[in-house]
Amino acid sequence: MLKYKWFKQRIDTLFAPGFKIWSKGIPLKLDLYQNCSNFCRACFAISLRNMTLGRNGIKQNLQVARLLNMRSLVNFFNKAFAKKDTVHPFMNWALRNKYFLELGTTGETFQECDLDFRLTYNFLKLTSDLQIPILTNTKLNLLCRDDEYKKLLINHKAPIFLEVSLSTTDDKLAKIYEPLAPLPSERLKTMKELSKYDNIIVSVYISPFMPGVTDLDPEKFINDIMDANAQCAHLRDFFMQGEMFQSNFWKNYIRENESSIETFPGGHHVRYDAKLKFLEETTRIAIKRNPLFRIIGMKTRFLDMEVYYGRGMMDIFPDSFKKGIVDFTIIPILRKIKENRNSPQLLLWDKIGYKKDKISYPEYIRTNEGDINNLIDWGCSCNKSEVEMRIEGFTWIRDGLWNGFGVSSPAFISKIEGIYPVKDVAGNYVKDGEDSVYVYIPEKFNYLLKSSTHQSFLLAPDIKDLKEPYILETDTRDFIRPERLGGTEDKWVTKEKLLEAVR
Repeated sequence: MLKYKWFKQRIDTLFAPGFKIWSKGIPLKLDLYQNCSNFCRACFAISLRNMTLGRNGIKQNLQVARLLNMRSLVNFFNKAFAKKDTVHPFMNWALRNKYFLELGTTGETFQECDLDFRLTYNFLKLTSDLQIPILTNTKLNLLCRDDEYKKLLINHKAPIFLEVSLSTTDDKLAKIYEPLAPLPSERLKTMKELSKYDNIIVSVYISPFMPGVTDLDPEKFINDIMDANAQCAHLRDFFMQGEMFQSNFWKNYIRENESSIETFPGGHHVRYDAKLKFLEETTRIAIKRNPLFRIIGMKTRFLDMEVYYGRGMMDIFPDSFKKGIVDFTIIPILRKIKENRNSPQLLLWDKIGYKKDKISYPEYIRTNEGDINNLIDWGCSCNKSEVEMRIEGFTWIRDGLWNGFGVSSPAFISKIEGIYPVKDVAGNYVKDGEDSVYVYIPEKFNYLLKSSTHQSFLLAPDIKDLKEPYILETDTRDFIRPERLGGTEDKWVTKEKLLEAVR
């Protein structure tokens, strides 16, 4: 195993609202390590670290262990719980309310160097004392081999959601793509062992989904992870971009799997239909064993498939786990739209959005809190916002989900397939009070769409050719107007409904 000779303290960005809070419901992210000793060939985090470190003028050295400063973090936590910090209002609110904190985005949380640095060890001691729930993406390194770290999780005084990364359950294949990581057989054995404890739920992060590797034997893959007591799985796309994918190894891989891979600006990734085929095959097998088992994710189009919170089937998890998910996400809104997915619908925030007195939210947020852009829209928020503002909490939720924060930050809902803005006959966007008005249009009603490039969808060769498509207000008069109560009453899907879906 590689031994680190020195380390450098991480700079800034301790943690901040997650990039996809609107769809995940998990508000905080934290990387204890911004490096990883597994050196997996397919690692996307190397490119991600280059981006996040690069904005601070740091050139990544893979031989250097980059650590979070534990002393600074403890001081931060103390101020948050004592309500003495006004600089990080969102983070303090999330910590004090004990929402999930996600670990392991850009580095292995349980990598072997922690035996020297004790960063993960001390952090889990701290969060256990504070009863903060943890979701961690991991290959389980030390957990496979060290009882001391297993006991950390077993004795943790809050929920632990282990999302174990597996691209294959075949040890021989794994040695090719993940030569320094624990073998899949070791991970599966450890998953089964830890799943016996009530405070721990294990899931599988199919990350990345690799054509020609992950899908060689879908039946074996799904049975292996279910034998290890995985409660659900999350399928992640495989983005092949950056210098590492210019090697002959990856050029050959792309050529050998070209039928399942397509190009996009900056690289290659897996075709949607290849992921969907694997998901359908494995789901069909899984629900015969457990009708509540779900595989989610896969960068799916929201209204194509069912939508769930976070990285797993939180709907079936115990209440102690559900408490860690925030009240405000896009998910109940999309589920309401899907109830009549074959009919055009007029979407009004006052009818289908959240009510201010029915959900929990921070008093206010700062747009650059945590040195990250919190004007969250559809895209990545890695870079700082161009402006520094303080926004009232509910206004931030309403604008982030529904109205946007100006031209550069469109509303999250405006980028979801099948949802379009409404214009009047004069060409002005229609408002309902201060809120934007949208429609949901099933594909068979696309003939109603208009744009500045084509006055009708029928005149356009493809919907992608429509520039900023919209619907005329006069065409919406007979549309269904879905309504929600606007609180948490529909936050979760019942087990009964989930079972109905597979009958």
